[in-house]
Amino acid sequence: MTGFLHVTGADLACVAPELVLAAFATLILLLDAFARRLRTFFPYVTLLALALANLAGRDTTGTFFGGAVESSGLSRFIELIALGAVALAVLGGAATLERDRRGQGEFYALLLFSATGLILMARGVDLLIVFLGLELMSLSLYVLAAWYRDVPAATEAALKYFLTGALASAFLLYGIATVYGRLGTTSLTRLQGLASGSARDPFDVLLKAGLLAIVAAFSFKIALVPFHGWAPDVYQGMTTPAVTFLSTAPKAGALIVLIRVLHALFPSGLPDPWRPLFGVLAVLSILFGNVVALSQRDLKRMLAYSGIAQMGYAAIAVATFTPEAFEGLFVFLAGYLVTNAAAFLTVAALSAGEKEPRSLGDLAGLGRRHPLAASVLTLSMLSLAGLPPTVGFIGKFLVFRAAVDSGLVWLALIGVLGSLVSVGYYLRVVYVLWMKEPVREVTLVPEDLLSGAAFLLTAALMLAWGVFPRALLELARGAAVTLTGR
Repeated sequence: MTGFLHVTGADLACVAPELVLAAFATLILLLDAFARRLRTFFPYVTLLALALANLAGRDTTGTFFGGAVESSGLSRFIELIALGAVALAVLGGAATLERDRRGQGEFYALLLFSATGLILMARGVDLLIVFLGLELMSLSLYVLAAWYRDVPAATEAALKYFLTGALASAFLLYGIATVYGRLGTTSLTRLQGLASGSARDPFDVLLKAGLLAIVAAFSFKIALVPFHGWAPDVYQGMTTPAVTFLSTAPKAGALIVLIRVLHALFPSGLPDPWRPLFGVLAVLSILFGNVVALSQRDLKRMLAYSGIAQMGYAAIAVATFTPEAFEGLFVFLAGYLVTNAAAFLTVAALSAGEKEPRSLGDLAGLGRRHPLAASVLTLSMLSLAGLPPTVGFIGKFLVFRAAVDSGLVWLALIGVLGSLVSVGYYLRVVYVLWMKEPVREVTLVPEDLLSGAAFLLTAALMLAWGVFPRALLELARGAAVTLTGR
């Protein structure tokens, strides 16, 4: 007997990282219930789980579970993104959670379950597997959004994120059902065959409506305009370690899955009206995100609107839809992971706590008092702005160059214009941090070994990938080859 229900050892080896993460998440829950004195060790148990999951996923390649799941360079890339995002969230956020007595095992377990769903979603070559992975990831994040449930902003953020996320899931499910109803399969491999060799026209009006629903669902996860409304409130109310993960890895996974679906249906290139559609989404996100971020005084809201603009740059690669654009996109996403994680974690370290607002004015004078965190925050602002020699410059350069090579010069110029506008609010943070005198005394979370390691790791990667990007380029090229076959 063959098929999805016939599970072999090779099938289990394919999803070994997910099994390791789920097993450790369950273990942490049990320890929290029966051995609460071990709570101080939960960050280290989580890091051990990430290390073992990384080792478990290194060597397996091919398709498994009857062709519903694959292990490839592309899935390996998103696996590293997910594990890296959780690692940075744990390293940089453990001290804050411990200080507020919120370091319960459920927090680390939910992070691991969310990473499990993300990896499964990106590994799926069947739309049903993609949906299951997306829901596992999202359900965990809904709970994490309300982790500080006694803070009104957190409960409001969780409710808004849950309701809009449920709507996005409904759109995705409708899109999947429509694709199945019109083409008779949810397998991305078979969809590619239908698109390239079917005698009937698979791109009828109903199918276009279904694909538009899928695009809308993933645009919500990416926070592209006009699907961005949840992001500022959720970023502001959600605890910083959790939003460090939310703002990076799920966006990368959603982008990759969206590109995978589009490439399955349009293997020879993105036709009209989809290419202009993504161009419009990119322009709206870049201009809206950067302009609104200029007026923000709360740092987490500023980073939320910055994230909308950053995903607009990523949408340029989707509109370009060439192997070179995908390679640039993967470099951009890896750089965005370390850069945005560094920004959120240092903002948390330089604030009075999770229950207090993170005002830009509170950063005044902290550069001299806390030089390590301030230096990493400065470097992250330069990288988000796309200034050399940071990895942010490399990612944007590759995406813009691919757009120019494909004749989308106007789109690349808007991306450059958006980057110039963003310099205004990114460098304003640097100015206040180092040049302004403090206006009030701010009691900060003491830096510990784990947060120091997170700061040093992100700073090293931002500079190393910016100056010596070869290793990152090879990883991105391998993922792009898996997607396009060339």
